[in-house]
Amino acid sequence: MATKNEIKFLHSLQQKKFRQLHRRFTVEGTKSVAEVLHSGFEVENVYATEAWQAAHPDMEIPGLQTISEKECALASGLQTPPGILACVRFREEDENQALELPERILVLDGIQDSGNFGTILRTADWFGFPLVVCSHGTVELYNPKTVQASMGSFTRVRVSYRDLPAWLSELPEDYRIYGTFLNGNDLRKKNFAPRAAVVIGSEAHGISPEVEVLVHEKLSIPRIAEHPVDSLNAAVATALLCYEMTR
Repeated sequence: MATKNEIKFLHSLQQKKFRQLHRRFTVEGTKSVAEVLHSGFEVENVYATEAWQAAHPDMEIPGLQTISEKECALASGLQTPPGILACVRFREEDENQALELPERILVLDGIQDSGNFGTILRTADWFGFPLVVCSHGTVELYNPKTVQASMGSFTRVRVSYRDLPAWLSELPEDYRIYGTFLNGNDLRKKNFAPRAAVVIGSEAHGISPEVEVLVHEKLSIPRIAEHPVDSLNAAVATALLCYEMTR
């Protein structure tokens, strides 16, 4: 059985300052917990209600701790707790360590919405992009909403936070850097280079000036409607880009 202090600790991990202090985060839901248990992340503990355990008799989890419905609600960050959650250690990273570079890389410059970020990771996973490089201004990977929206994809897609201008400047010369802009070349007519990095800008401000000067080619998703429409959601734009790059 979980102690009151454990429940209090799990609840505290809903806040970024405590996640950063303790280098821990929570994962909720049957699918996401199953994913993280079979990943490279270190899972410290898994907690589940009796109702969840009765509904999943075939899911064996060593050291599973039982918690009450009330305790689950206190620990959870969701309005409707799924009945199971895990406490997981951060995957620590040395920013000075060189990254293994796949042929195609997604680069996020200041994405702020945690749900968008999680959906982008899920999209990257679907289309086979193993690496997402983020600016330091991009929302935290271990934000509960990001983890939830990624539906386990955060365990398979490597996420690395870097000083983007410096990192992009050091990419090998055979990489072509593309960026998404409202006034770029038509994405539908683009034949991408074999080795490419594609930058997605923030929802409110787009790609930063410091990164824009390093972009080799600007791309745009054409608006079909004749009337003015606000820019596309960042996650939707990323999905269209990934599709065009891989088709």
